[in-house]
Amino acid sequence: MGKDIRSRGETGATLVEAAIILPVLILLVVTIMELGLAFKDFLTTDFAAKEGARVGALAGNDIMADCDIIQSVVAGYSATDFDNLNSITIFEVNESGASTGRENVWTFSTGGGNDPADCTQWTVTLVGGGWDSTSRDVLVGGGSDLSILGVKIDTEHNWITGVPPWNGQMDIVRTAIQRLEPEGFE
Repeated sequence: MGKDIRSRGETGATLVEAAIILPVLILLVVTIMELGLAFKDFLTTDFAAKEGARVGALAGNDIMADCDIIQSVVAGYSATDFDNLNSITIFEVNESGASTGRENVWTFSTGGGNDPADCTQWTVTLVGGGWDSTSRDVLVGGGSDLSILGVKIDTEHNWITGVPPWNGQMDIVRTAIQRLEPEGFE
């Protein structure tokens, strides 16, 4: 009879231990999942900014350079990730690596359709007079230094579970800069 009481007591202790550990274990799994998804969004945004700057450097002063940059950024996002993309900013960078204030801020507007790769569905806001792609200096020896282009992507990550502290959203902003590649040498 003493053996039966002890085994029931051990079962009760096991249930108490499980009740203490299970919430901690669930919180740990939710945290790993939430941080993993946020890190994926961070890496996607970082890659898209670098790819946009690379494409912009190759496009140089082509009239369609901004459109090429937008298309390369959009290609890096899946359809669900793209929904959280707020803006793509293409800007001029000075020799010290800071923005000159001349920016083209592109935002997607679904009024004309729902194809983010179609550049006509994007609206541009010119900051500091904007930075016309045809005015970008790509000639070596032309009397001035080559232009340096920056691409900044502003996106959001929405937390999935809503369990504190993983509720609401987190802004992700990534920037990449690159010197424009020369088209020719004198």
